[in-house]
Parts: sequence; structure tokens; C-alpha cells
Amino acid sequence: MSEHFLEEQLKRIREMTERMARLQARAAELPEEFERERATARQGPLEEVRDLRTYSSIRSTADHADDHGARHSSRPASRNRRK
Repeated sequence: MSEHFLEEQLKRIREMTERMARLQARAAELPEEFERERATARQGPLEEVRDLRTYSSIRSTADHADDHGARHSSRPASRNRRK
């Protein structure tokens, strides 16, 4: 009976030792993870946004904007404020 008890205790100690080793390894990684989080927080919200448009689609958008502006060229540039 005492042998079985000691074997069980030894098994539990080994398992807990393994768990502690994993926890220590994880704790060692935390400062690096915190630093990555701080670096991300310092960046603006659009830092990771990428413009995936092609050059030709940008030009066609600019041409469309020029056409749009040409249609409204008869409108006065500024408006008078109401008093």
C-alpha cells in the first residue's frame, strides 16, 4: 500500500514539475509579447492597412475624379455666408 502511495506521489510530482517548467517557459516569453503589444499600440490605427489597388486602377479613379470636377466647374468656388 505504501509503495503504491509513493508511486502516485512521485507521478504527481513529475507532472507538477513538467507543468512548472512549461509555465516558466511561458513566463519568459511574456516580456517579448508585451513589447510587441507596446510597439503595436504606438502605431496608428491605419498602420497595417495596405493599398492593394493597382497603378492603373488608381489612374482611372483619378481620371474619374477629374471628369467629376469638370462637370461642376460652372459652380462658384466659394459660397457667401449668410448673415
